[in-house]
Amino acid sequence: MRLAGCVVLYNPDESVVSNISTYASHVEVLFAVDNSDEPSEEILDKIRDVRDNVQIISMHGNKGIAAALNAGLDAASEHGCGYLLTMDDDSYFTDDTLALYIERAKAMFAEDSKVIQVGIHNSGDKDDDLVVNNENPDWLITSGSIMDVDKSIAIGGFLEKLFIDEVDREFCYRASDKGYKMRRVLELTMQHNLGAPIKGKVLGKNFEAMGHGKVRKYYIFRNCTYVMKHYPRVRGEYRKYLIKMVIKTLLAEEDKMEKIKYMRMGKRDARKGKFGKLEV
Repeated sequence: MRLAGCVVLYNPDESVVSNISTYASHVEVLFAVDNSDEPSEEILDKIRDVRDNVQIISMHGNKGIAAALNAGLDAASEHGCGYLLTMDDDSYFTDDTLALYIERAKAMFAEDSKVIQVGIHNSGDKDDDLVVNNENPDWLITSGSIMDVDKSIAIGGFLEKLFIDEVDREFCYRASDKGYKMRRVLELTMQHNLGAPIKGKVLGKNFEAMGHGKVRKYYIFRNCTYVMKHYPRVRGEYRKYLIKMVIKTLLAEEDKMEKIKYMRMGKRDARKGKFGKLEV
């Protein structure tokens, strides 16, 4: 199993160096794909120094998570690696987790030729999430996934016009429609940072709002609208998710009306077929 690695960078701080050190030695080559608007040469030099198998790929500005992941897939293919570990810059492994995970993933790929992607339980998962407790999930986040490079490229890779948000789910839904399967290793955990959600309370019940900025909410609404149109089986789930986001925004977040405005813009642009990076 020739395994490459890919970590997508976006204006990272120095913590990315220690994060990368937890998995760089487990892959033949690690591609650090820099999606930063203003790359930090100091940070990039420290990343290069983590290990001699680290290579920097510059995207020359923020081209979106999908384009960065596709660059990683292409680089892995060119390097002759059949599998790719994809990581966010704020994710990392502890102890011998990754070595065990790679062995489990290797077995899953060998057991079924239709497996295109294997994922891992992560520290941001909630125990009551049906996806978390399912070894055969409908979708996986890209951070911590191990992907079959040839199969992923053959189905078109990640959808670059989405730019950010729903990129991982859309890939999985499309792969499933083409007869491929996702698998999940339940007994191991990767450390993954989901940010600092805003806590709220209404009618005696506690809830959490992610507190995304208006531009991020634009992408969420635009891309969820796209996914709902192209994958009807998830429409009900997505409608509930978006309605909850609106309610939580109104109840707990600042600049709520501006954020609602951007949500509407996202939905409108999806219906008009306007995708790519939002220029603000």
